[in-house]
Amino acid sequence: MSNEFEALQSQWQKSKNNIKGNSPNSEEMFSLISKKKSWSTRFHYGNIIILSLVLIGIMSFFYFVAPVQELLSRVGAGFMIGGLFIRILIEFISVSKAKKINMVDDALQTTNDTIAFYNFRKKIHGPITIGIIVLYTLGFYMITPEFSLYFETWQMVLIDISYIIGAIIPYLAVRKNIKKEINVLLEIIELKRAIIGEVS
Repeated sequence: MSNEFEALQSQWQKSKNNIKGNSPNSEEMFSLISKKKSWSTRFHYGNIIILSLVLIGIMSFFYFVAPVQELLSRVGAGFMIGGLFIRILIEFISVSKAKKINMVDDALQTTNDTIAFYNFRKKIHGPITIGIIVLYTLGFYMITPEFSLYFETWQMVLIDISYIIGAIIPYLAVRKNIKKEINVLLEIIELKRAIIGEVS
């Protein structure tokens, strides 16, 4: 981290003639940008770990506890597992994209790269995540007809209600972290714009 910061400082010194509004607080801003970038990367790795544990749990459930037999149920289980796998893959792609944002590039290029990454994450948290949730929910309810053969009606009602409650709680927690991530990315963009003297 310190090597990256020193290289960034060196690049700043070389590029300062092309940068407007050279601030005496530039070192502080570079340090803050690095911290925010580290938080963002940890956020992606945290998502990968949590989603991977959920994926392993669901696969284990369908393999050891309730191996579904009917075609509709198997397709539903495939939707659930596939949706989680796609989301994990997206997080790995996000980590890769974040690492490509080179903090030692000139400030304008780094800002443009961060804006592109911000737009990518907005798409992920918007229609793509909604699509994965819909796929997962559809898969869950495709399994319920087979489960209804083994459970009574009141038990199925409880299972369906528990799914809804179980989905709301993680959704609220994830939504809070998503907002924080988007805010962190916006703050990085604003800091970099301040360094190059752009008016946001």
